[in-house]
Amino acid sequence: MKYYFILLFSFGLLQLKGQDNQEVTALYKNAMGLYEKKDTFGAIAEFEKIIKLDPNHRNSLYNLGVLNYQLGDNATAIRLLRRCLKLNDKEAAKLLRKQFHQTLTYADTMQNIDPSTFNRFERIKTTKIQTLNELAKNILSTSTSKKEQLQLLLLWSHDNFKADSNRFFNGGTPLSLEESFARREGLCEEYSNILEEFCRLANIENFKIDGYVKYPNFKPADTFEQPNHAWNAVNLDNTWLVCDLFWSTTALDIASSPQPHFIRRLDTDYFLGQPSAFNSDHLPSDPTFQFSEYPISIKAFTNKVFGTDSTVSKMPYLNFIDSIRVFSKINSNERSMRIALNSYKFNKDNPNSLITESYNYAVDILNKKAATKFELKSAKSALILALSIIDYSKDEQIRALRSECEKGLDWITKKIANSL
Repeated sequence: MKYYFILLFSFGLLQLKGQDNQEVTALYKNAMGLYEKKDTFGAIAEFEKIIKLDPNHRNSLYNLGVLNYQLGDNATAIRLLRRCLKLNDKEAAKLLRKQFHQTLTYADTMQNIDPSTFNRFERIKTTKIQTLNELAKNILSTSTSKKEQLQLLLLWSHDNFKADSNRFFNGGTPLSLEESFARREGLCEEYSNILEEFCRLANIENFKIDGYVKYPNFKPADTFEQPNHAWNAVNLDNTWLVCDLFWSTTALDIASSPQPHFIRRLDTDYFLGQPSAFNSDHLPSDPTFQFSEYPISIKAFTNKVFGTDSTVSKMPYLNFIDSIRVFSKINSNERSMRIALNSYKFNKDNPNSLITESYNYAVDILNKKAATKFELKSAKSALILALSIIDYSKDEQIRALRSECEKGLDWITKKIANSL
């Protein structure tokens, strides 16, 4: 036991700047003194104070893990050591393997943030940045590693962005990419837009994903009538990984006070993770983005409040590799339509996505100055499709599109007839 503390102390403290650094140093010395006096609970209290000041203080996390192990609380010890592991702490990895017989997975290495990445971020965080382009340029000049570039974006977002609480609780219009970045706030839609644009600037293949998450009031067998969350998938070294920038940097706190509110957090469990690990609480509306040959069904997802129901059969074989390849080759409008069709087949309780996408697809064609006959026929098919399922929607705003769809269909029919 004593060996661990001596070893950690020889590594030195993870430094903070200014007054916080002095406070952490004092607390750490006090904690070590209390431990030497065999005041375990006093030492724990001091280390916990440090974690509140700096949630990524590796030495204090590690020491807390060891102390909890000494007290017989293995679950807490493992949780703290795994937090260390995500900060690339080799001693924590060694202890997890040898003492707790933990199997360390791909996510335990891919999702680690190396100390050198934090050091690079220190150079970025002091730079005045006005636009996403400036941020991307700064990050790309700091690192050539695609993984590290994304992690630097994660760290910057954690420090600079916050949840748009007012819109979350009271409703409102989504922000444009520029507005969101200028205001340094947003919700999942804005965060996923930022990651999508960053990937474009960094030349990282990616997809923005709409899907379903279970919020606190979810009950088994509840249905989803429309997507309620957005995140991203990125391709690194020919491997698809999933990133939820919003959940990785913010959390909805419903326990610490009577009024629910958002708090900042850094949680790499939701960044650069394997798609299969996300399916328990993030289900893409299009099963293609499960990146699995046998995706789980919407029923398996909704049958349980936490996780998925393994007794429900998987979906039939899906060649997601071919689907992704097709998505990459077609334009954004065609891709959105295909995804919407897949989403409706996957979840018939959600006709809204297909209705709105079909309507928007047709409107884009109708607004073109010189739409071809083929494009007009495609728009006509889209409007017919929207009208065929519009009565299934429970959303009055969606159902109100009926008259617009009928007007557009009438106009297209006449336009095609006149061109013959």
